[in-house]
Amino acid sequence: MTASTRQLTLRALSLTVALSLLIGTAAPVLAQGAVDETAGSPVRRLKYTVIGALVGVALAGGYASAVDKAIPPSCDPWGCAMPFLSVSGAITGLFLAREIDAQRRAERPRVGVRDRVGLEYAVLPAMPDGMSLHDSLIAVVSDSGISIFAAEAKPRALRRRGIGLRGLRDVAMLPGHARLLVSSDVALYGTSSVSGVASRLLDGAITAIAAGGDGWLAARGAAVTVERQRGGAAVRDSINIGTTASSAAYDESSGSWWVGTDSALLRVEWTTDAQNGLRIAEKIPTGGGVRAIASSPAWIAVALGEAGVAVWRRGAAGGGIVTPIRLQSEPRFAYDLAFYQNTLLVAGGTDGLVRIALEPTPTVLGVSRDLPFATLVKVDASNGIWVGDRGRGTLNRVTYPDMFR
Repeated sequence: MTASTRQLTLRALSLTVALSLLIGTAAPVLAQGAVDETAGSPVRRLKYTVIGALVGVALAGGYASAVDKAIPPSCDPWGCAMPFLSVSGAITGLFLAREIDAQRRAERPRVGVRDRVGLEYAVLPAMPDGMSLHDSLIAVVSDSGISIFAAEAKPRALRRRGIGLRGLRDVAMLPGHARLLVSSDVALYGTSSVSGVASRLLDGAITAIAAGGDGWLAARGAAVTVERQRGGAAVRDSINIGTTASSAAYDESSGSWWVGTDSALLRVEWTTDAQNGLRIAEKIPTGGGVRAIASSPAWIAVALGEAGVAVWRRGAAGGGIVTPIRLQSEPRFAYDLAFYQNTLLVAGGTDGLVRIALEPTPTVLGVSRDLPFATLVKVDASNGIWVGDRGRGTLNRVTYPDMFR
């Protein structure tokens, strides 16, 4: 090794040691001060850069010990290999730190805090597409049929139904009956949740279903049909809403139905006047396609996919143009939602389960990413929170240890 090479080596080692000492002194200082998390951790970037440089120096040392001393190498271990490997190692470490920062930014809620939830789950036979619950039963539909679970502290599988049916989309449990309403690409089926065959109730591709009150609603594109019980007999009526219905829900407070389309939310009611049929009582512009609908005594909320969540105060609905209160900051994609007391829970896919306070103004309180891909959320009569997760293919009972006390 020549004198110039030794000098270069000593300078490189001195720089590495100095950077290592800089990490030790800078880390406590940066930890005490405010660090911009959106820009990443400077301590991590510095540490990974130095570690990458040290790895490069170590590789150069290994190369120096492995070369044949009798034959001069084309690249001198210390004058050529060491500078190249240490610099490339430092650059690699820097890019690795930046990638870790990006990953942590993606996992961190943009607003609110990170919720830690308790989970009890049951594995589903396939990815969940729809879910309904009533009393102590939960029905989950997938392309392999309907799975029935007991709504207990830990969900317990009971039985499978509709295994021979194909193209299933959603399921609804009829209140007061152990019967299921199942939508598919070819028909609307009705069947017992215990045993028996499925019967066709409506032919055609079903785009939305809901059950509640004393009956059910099903949409075949723009044609909406409602069936209810009157005097021990089933009575049906239909209405054309002019555009394809994409979602539906029964509103306990008004005793009517909400139907979502690609641009509006419609309230459909059964009139008791001389016409005695269905009519559109309200139409509320949403500014996006309605994937799911939830209502409480004070609020109406819709999941709009990538357009986020929109809510209305019930007193503001009806009578002219209604401007929704829109929340787009979290989640980035709203699949489903449900009311838990005065809190709105939103299934946000990779953003997990988002809880939103609506009073005095809609605000994200927290986000839980313990569920890899939450697409369904329902709340039962005993205030149990149930989430369908497509990431792991599970039905989950979610509990918040430090909330709702």
